Formats: sequence, C-alpha cells, structure tokens
Amino acid sequence: MKSTVKTLLTVLAGIVAIALTLTACSPPAEEENAGGPIQVNTAQGPVTIKGTPKRIVTLGAQWIDTALAFGVKPVAYLDNIQILTGAPSPWTADKLDGATALDPENLVAEIAKADPDLILAEGYMPTSQPENFKKIKDIAPTIPGVTGKQVDPWQDLVKLMGTLLHDDAKAQQITDDVNGKIADLKKSLPGLAGKTYAMAYMYSADQIQVMADPNDGAAYLFNELGMTVAPKLLAQFQKTKNPRFPISTENIPMLDADVLIITANTPALKKALAKLPGYSDLTSVRSGAVANMSLADISGINQPTPLAIPYLLDKLEPAFAKAAK
Repeated sequence: MKSTVKTLLTVLAGIVAIALTLTACSPPAEEENAGGPIQVNTAQGPVTIKGTPKRIVTLGAQWIDTALAFGVKPVAYLDNIQILTGAPSPWTADKLDGATALDPENLVAEIAKADPDLILAEGYMPTSQPENFKKIKDIAPTIPGVTGKQVDPWQDLVKLMGTLLHDDAKAQQITDDVNGKIADLKKSLPGLAGKTYAMAYMYSADQIQVMADPNDGAAYLFNELGMTVAPKLLAQFQKTKNPRFPISTENIPMLDADVLIITANTPALKKALAKLPGYSDLTSVRSGAVANMSLADISGINQPTPLAIPYLLDKLEPAFAKAAK
C-alpha cells in the first residue's frame, strides 16, 4: 500500500482534498451516562457506536493524541509523524508502549487482527483510499474525520471523543487546560496581538508548502494569540480559496511576516532555504523571530492536538517573544 504512505505524508504538505460534510453527534440524553448508542453523521452515512468503545484503532496523529489525552491507549495505531520521521512525536513519548504500530503496507489485515470496536480515521481516507476504507468500515464502526476541513480543529476531536467515551467532563477539562496554557502565553506577551505569521515547509529544492486559510485547524493557536496570516499569503488564499498551496522559492517574499515558522525536508534543504534570495530580507529573519522546527514539530502545528500544543508553545515562545517586542 505505497499509496497509503504517500497519502499520509501529503497531509503535512497539505495536498489533500477532503469532501466531508459537517459531522454531528446525537447521543440520546437519557442513555449517555449508561453507555447508550451514539450516532455520528458523516458524508459516508451515519455511524452508530453501541456502548463505550474499549478497543480503539486510531489512524493518524490527531486521533492518537486525542485518545491519549483521555488516558486511552489505542490497541493499534497508524502514526503519520512516525512514518515521516522514523520516531514517535516527542510529546507522545512512551505513551504508546504496548500498542501495536500498524504497517501501512498491510493495513486492513492488521486492523482486523486488532479486533477493534471503533476505528477513528483521518478525513481524507474515504476519497483517497476508497477500497481500504470500504474494507475497514466492515471491520468495525469507522468515523472518517470530523468537520470536513483539511485539518480538523483539535477541540472538535476532543469534544467528539468525550461523547464517544461518555465523558464530557473530561473533554471539557482537556480543552480548558490547553486553552489555559495558550491564554497564559498570550498574557505574558501582550505585544503579540496583531502580529502576522507565516508557516511553511520546504519539501523540495524549488517548492515550499504554505498554509494561508485563517480558519484552518492549524490556524487556531495563532488566532487565539491574536495573530493573523501573512498578508501576501492571505491575499492568495482569498483569491484562489485554496487553504494550502505550494509556492516556488523565487516567491520567498510571500512569507514576509512578523513570525516565521518553518522547516525543511532535509538538513541540506534547511541550509539552502537560508541562502535563497529574499530570505534575509524577511521581517522575521531580520528580527530573529524565526522558529526553526523539526518535521515532527511542524506536523504538530499543522495538525494540532491537546498533547502537541503545550509542547510546541515552549518551542515557539522565543520567536513569539522577539516579534512581541
């Protein structure tokens, strides 16, 4: 299943087209605490989960981290960050010890072997992996994404997980804790309000992937801090309605912003990036407000989770502080 790996990797670059409608959960109020059935409406049809799931398979880092935030270890998982970097994300650490890492080349058979009662999949799977998705949803109830956006907002995943586990109080606690950390940083750096940011990933010698949609799931953190997308990237998004797109290296000036969050696919590309014409003239570079991230870090920003955000706030704080002066 080489196409599975390719699809997982393109989540980072943002080249995934998702066509899901808004997902809605409708647990019967009188049965919720008793573990009654829950219906989740998706573009693939309604999905009914009976009782509280005990054996959950998570496909994608966002679902993995969301489950772990609830103290639920998936019986098996497919981690796009681990596939990309060769190691689990630093904020996940050893929390997955004892769980089965799924082989993307033998995905369906390994999911079946895990004997799940719930499968949580990324939103792109029904359209990019229709045959696999059809087989997987026959194994156990399968929820493909939440909102239909290229990146689901982390708090929507937390809310749904709370519903599925019949633990809305825990979902609220997780959300409040993460939002509290964001609020603390915002309070400590009042000058950050109104500043602009650019997030970019140099994945080849002549192409840089950018995020430009202010309503993207990856933009939530920056929105909460009162920041806005780099003007030239925002203008391109408003023109094309494409939330994530590649720019050529000659268009480095489009990344001009108060803060630059950036990574590259290899160390060699990172060095090449710093030498590109126009890079040294960027506002963020001149002020030192550049957050040079690892592939795992940028994945966590690109697909935020309740575990990734607190970890990444510490790594982003120095660049934020420079821009807030």
